[in-house]
Amino acid sequence: MAASTLSASVAQAAAALQCSGSSTATIRADRVSSAAALFPSRFTGLSASSPASRSARTPGRGVARRANGVAPRASAEDEEPVTIDNSTVLVVGGGGVGMEVVRQLAKAGSWVTALQRGEKFRKEIEGLGAMLAVGDVMAPGTIEKALRGNTFDAVVSTVGGGLTDIKVDSDGNINVIAAAEKAGVPRFLLVSSIGAGDSKAAVPGKEMDVLGPVLAEKEKSEERLKASDKLKWTIVRPGGLLSDAASGSGILTEDSSVVGVISRADVAQLILRILFEEKAEGKVFSAIDSQKKFPGAPEKEIVEFKA
Repeated sequence: MAASTLSASVAQAAAALQCSGSSTATIRADRVSSAAALFPSRFTGLSASSPASRSARTPGRGVARRANGVAPRASAEDEEPVTIDNSTVLVVGGGGVGMEVVRQLAKAGSWVTALQRGEKFRKEIEGLGAMLAVGDVMAPGTIEKALRGNTFDAVVSTVGGGLTDIKVDSDGNINVIAAAEKAGVPRFLLVSSIGAGDSKAAVPGKEMDVLGPVLAEKEKSEERLKASDKLKWTIVRPGGLLSDAASGSGILTEDSSVVGVISRADVAQLILRILFEEKAEGKVFSAIDSQKKFPGAPEKEIVEFKA
């Protein structure tokens, strides 16, 4: 499973669609013991005082587990506002944008589970104090199993099958949406692509000739999410994905006519910025780097979304 979005050229597009704190970030003692009880083999030798343990902070709702390992959902009147550093998040997607989101959430203090199809990133994920759940978005039961592992405040889906398996972009994401609804997750953020839905006109003709089929599948998952009456949703459509370090100049806009490029790290930064922002709920954003012009794109004033 990999995040995938429109690329700046046909060659870049195909590649992007195929694989879409600090290094000593630590995990709090109560989280280590809870995680170790559920996954003892994954936390062998990890303690709150080790270099891989997080500094103490207020735990989120997903930390106060019952004996069966699942956190109770607080009543509305007792619930504290969810913020990045007290949240429990499931990130679905095993490449590019997905791993950037996992890294940044974990370093910001979130309790993160990554749902991925393979174990390529297990060592890194667990080194961040996060957990890996192995599953496949085309097998709904594996998504439901991952969601039973905790009480999640949000799901971030970054999956995409690229040009070789375009149904992952529709059916795969739709399976994740349905599972989140069933599990009672309140918040859902879907990473889609510029070129889907009402942003079709933003994509140059040559790129649309290549990417049209996968963008049409992405639109199906967007429409399914918009139709949900159980999820507080947001859709982020990045432009052409770059592997550069974060520039800090990534922006979100509700203008569906914009086109541009953006690094995966900057996309992740934007996701963290709005994940629990009420003003972002029910909105569809295009995400580009304001300082990196898309080849051939006309100059225009862009109205940036400010949380």
